[in-house]
Amino acid sequence: GFGGPEMLAASLALLASGGPLPPPFPPASPAPPPSPPALPPAPPSDPCSDDPAYALCSSADCNCDDPRNKGCGCDYWRGYECKDGGFGWNSEREKADLLRACPVACTDVVNPCPPPPGPPDPPPFPPDSAPQPPPNPPPSAPPSPTPLHS
Repeated sequence: GFGGPEMLAASLALLASGGPLPPPFPPASPAPPPSPPALPPAPPSDPCSDDPAYALCSSADCNCDDPRNKGCGCDYWRGYECKDGGFGWNSEREKADLLRACPVACTDVVNPCPPPPGPPDPPPFPPDSAPQPPPNPPPSAPPSPTPLHS
């Protein structure tokens, strides 16, 4: 006969191992995590309202911890002119930032914003004194057709 049980076992082992193994595939690289949605750019400073985050705490002249100073921000300047600075706003940069951040609080900032929409204005009527165009004369009666003589 051909070999014995030992030979059979050896050939089964060779089959099970599949012969020399091919090099393993590199592991599939994990997909990159989805990028977070892009945040919209910060809106430019709104010229129609004061910037609630604005404050000049770096100034030695305005103590942000003193409640009377209202955080040294726009509320501190409400009702005052800001262009000349003072009270710790001394540099041109500080004054410019103040004017830009607090257009409503500063009385000297020309607020470019339209007032909130109210009821629309009624359309202007022409004053009665405007010369009225003369009324169109009534169309003259069309001439009666002349019967054609055959």
